[in-house]
Amino acid sequence: MTVHRAELSGYATLHEPELVFGENKPDTHPLRGLIHSGPYSLRLKAPSRVRLALLTPRANVGQLGGLMEELERPASPREAKNYYPTYPGFQTTFRTPLVKPERRTGIELPEDLNGYARSGEKVKLARAVFDCLAQLQTVRSSFDVALVYLPPSWSACFEGFGFNFHDHLKAFAAPANIPIQIIRQQSFDRMCRANVMWGLSVALYAKAGGIPWKLKGLHKDEAFIGISYATKTAQDGTQFTTCCSQIFDPDGTGFRFVAYDAREFTEDERHNPYLSYYEMQSVLSRSLEIYQSGHAGRVPQKITVHKNTRFTEEETLGALDSCRASTEVELVQVVKANDWQGIRFDESSPPRPHNYPVQRGTYIPVEKNEALLWTQGSVLGVHVENPKFNVYKEGSLRPTPAPLLLRRFSGAGGWHDTCAGVLALTKMDWNNNTLYKKLPVTLVYSKAFADIIQQNPNMVNEVYDCRNFM
Repeated sequence: MTVHRAELSGYATLHEPELVFGENKPDTHPLRGLIHSGPYSLRLKAPSRVRLALLTPRANVGQLGGLMEELERPASPREAKNYYPTYPGFQTTFRTPLVKPERRTGIELPEDLNGYARSGEKVKLARAVFDCLAQLQTVRSSFDVALVYLPPSWSACFEGFGFNFHDHLKAFAAPANIPIQIIRQQSFDRMCRANVMWGLSVALYAKAGGIPWKLKGLHKDEAFIGISYATKTAQDGTQFTTCCSQIFDPDGTGFRFVAYDAREFTEDERHNPYLSYYEMQSVLSRSLEIYQSGHAGRVPQKITVHKNTRFTEEETLGALDSCRASTEVELVQVVKANDWQGIRFDESSPPRPHNYPVQRGTYIPVEKNEALLWTQGSVLGVHVENPKFNVYKEGSLRPTPAPLLLRRFSGAGGWHDTCAGVLALTKMDWNNNTLYKKLPVTLVYSKAFADIIQQNPNMVNEVYDCRNFM
C-alpha cells in the first residue's frame, strides 16, 4: 500500500513588531508604551490639548459629563489583566489636557427626534442628528472632537436594509470636517472601566490630530495601499463601483482616503468587482498623486497593494503600468476565511502539543505564490506582569487561531518582507485598544470607508483624512 504524504516548507516566525512612542522610545505593547513614554506626537507638541464638543439628549447630559470626568481618573482592569495595564487618566497618559465642552460647543438634541425613533424613520433621524451636528461648524475652531450620544431607545433605527446609522452619520460629518466619537450605552454598562477608558482615550487623541504611536522597522521609501469596493446603482439604472483607496506611509501613518467611481468592471458569482486595465491604472495613479503631494513629489521605491479578492490579469497590468519602471510593485490578496489550521508543539521528545497556540508572526510558504501568516496567536513580551509569559487574547473565543492566506500576484523575493508588512499593519488601528487586529489596517480602514461611502455617494474624488472615519 502506497502512502502519499505532502510536506510543507519550513516555517519562520517574525518578531512582534515594535512601535515608536514619545522621545522615539520603542515598545511592543501599545498601552504600556503610552504609559512609559507618552504618544509619538508629544515631540511635535500637537495637539496641545484635546477639546471636546457634545451632542446628547437633555436627559443624558449628566451621564456624558460623568463619562468625561471618568476619562480623567485612573481605572484598574477587571478583564484581560494579562494585557490591560491600569489606565492612569487621560492627561497622565497623553501628557495633554482634556478640555470639557464650553456652553457654545454643547448641543442638546431636540425632543422631536424621539418621535422619528418611535416611528422607525431611520434616515430622518440620522439627518436630524447631523443637522444638529452641523451647528458646530460655526464654532469649529473651538473644539477638536465631538462626542455624540445615541440612546438605546433609538436602537431600532441603528440598522436597516442598506442603512447603518453610524456609517450614515460619519458619511455626512466627514465632508464637514467634524471628527465624531459615537457613544452608546455599552460605554456605560461595561464592567471593566479600564477597557472602556483605554479605547475611548486613544480614539479621542487620534481624532484630535494626535499620533499615539508609529511603526518601527519598515522601509522608509515604501508605501502601502488598501483597496475596497462599494457597488452602487445610479438613478438611471447604470451600475458602477466605487473603488476606495487608502494610502499609508511606511511607519503606518499618513492615512488618506480617496474614492474613485469606476464604470469598466466585471463581477464574479459573488458580485465582487474586478476593474479593467484602465480603471486600475487610474485608481493607483490617483493614489500615487496623493502620496507624492505629501512627500515633496517623491516617488516611493516600493508600493504594496492589499485587497481581499484576487488580482485579475488586467488589474495586475494596470497596476504595474501606473508606476515607474524603478518602482517595485507588490500585489497581495489577503484572504481572511480559509480552511487552514495549525497546532503548536513543544520541543520535548517526542513532541507534545504546547499549552499555547501557534506564535503570532509565524508564516509558512505553501505554494510558489501563497503563504500562511498567523496574525493571531500567542505573543511574548507583552504580559503586563511577566514578559516571559505568553498572551493569547482570543483564547476565550477561538482556542486555535486561523491564519491569513496571502496570495502574491506581483512582487519578487521571499515572504519575509511581505509578511512583516502585513503583521506590522495589524497594530495600526488607533480606533482600537487591543494589541492587534487580525487584518492589516490597509483593509480594515478601506473597508470601513467603503461602507461609509455607500451612505453618501457624493464623496467621490475628494481626499479625506482617515480620522474622520474612525
